[in-house]
Amino acid sequence: MVFKNFWQSSYFTILSILLLLIFVLSSCLTNFFNESVCQSWLKDLSLNLVAELIGILMVLFLVNRSIDIQQEQEKSRFRKIACRQLKLVLNKQFYLLFNIFKAAIENKPEKDYQTIEDLFDNLYFEEVGFLDLLQTAPVLSSNGEEIDWLDYLFLELSSISSVVNKIVDRYCFYLDAEVVDLLEEFADADFISFVTVLREAKQCNQSYLRGDLLSECQPLLREYTILFVRVLNFYNQSVEERYKINIDANKWHQLWDNNLKPHTGDSRTKADLY
Repeated sequence: MVFKNFWQSSYFTILSILLLLIFVLSSCLTNFFNESVCQSWLKDLSLNLVAELIGILMVLFLVNRSIDIQQEQEKSRFRKIACRQLKLVLNKQFYLLFNIFKAAIENKPEKDYQTIEDLFDNLYFEEVGFLDLLQTAPVLSSNGEEIDWLDYLFLELSSISSVVNKIVDRYCFYLDAEVVDLLEEFADADFISFVTVLREAKQCNQSYLRGDLLSECQPLLREYTILFVRVLNFYNQSVEERYKINIDANKWHQLWDNNLKPHTGDSRTKADLY
């Protein structure tokens, strides 16, 4: 990088000298200067220097071009590494967001889902509000103990946020600025902060904590799913077709199978939220 910057800073000087010599040479050819002066040394010197400087500029161009290609190859390699790590995050995030919907809704929707983005319609946010965060989630803790949905959400969202922030820290030099901004916004979303506050309130044994509090944060959850879809689109645009994250019709059918936990409506609150 230092080598490249050095030569780039020299371009203007070399080009200025070259233009000056071309002016001198053309002046000699058009007899602008005294003919005896040009014939004695100025004309030959100008010709030699022009040829030398053109050669130097060609070398500089080729060197810089070679450095640019190497840097782009390096960036492409590290972007692929970042995307591989991001794929794990996005898969986990999708299943988390789908599972809270499945556990909250009473019956499988009749809707024909074509893409992951289709999941996040108005029905999704209405039904997710009925999820009882204090009921048992379909997972076990690292100690093999049952945990509720609030702990499950907190652990998953905290893990996702941590991994995305690490990806940004490690690969920000190889990612476009707008992509870095998007990932940071995703990792530090207000919905994650909301769940964190609820979990802290639960740990403090605050008696007013209700299980249906997802109904109170629809705007935050909407914003979070929008960020998720944007990150997913970035990932899919950055990888080969075989590595893209897509859900086909058969996969959607399998996800709704009640042989898989959570069962439909398994953790739906009994409270009348609306």
